[in-house]
Amino acid sequence: MTNFFLGLMAGCIIAGVVTITAARHPAVQVRLGLVPPAQAAVVVTPRPETPRCPVPKTANQVGNPEMLFSRSRLWSVAP
Repeated sequence: MTNFFLGLMAGCIIAGVVTITAARHPAVQVRLGLVPPAQAAVVVTPRPETPRCPVPKTANQVGNPEMLFSRSRLWSVAP
């Protein structure tokens, strides 16, 4: 009788550990219905942008009298 009882307890413990271990596996969780199957994420693929050339900088004119005696130059902070 004691052997039967000890075997029953050991079998229950082993079955419990195996059940808990299996229930932690994601595939088993989906099969048992514990977790809904993952939905495929809808990803919009971005269109490749056409490369844009930088705007060429215009060279400052050197020797223009407007550069030296401009009233806006005296009050301007921008370089």
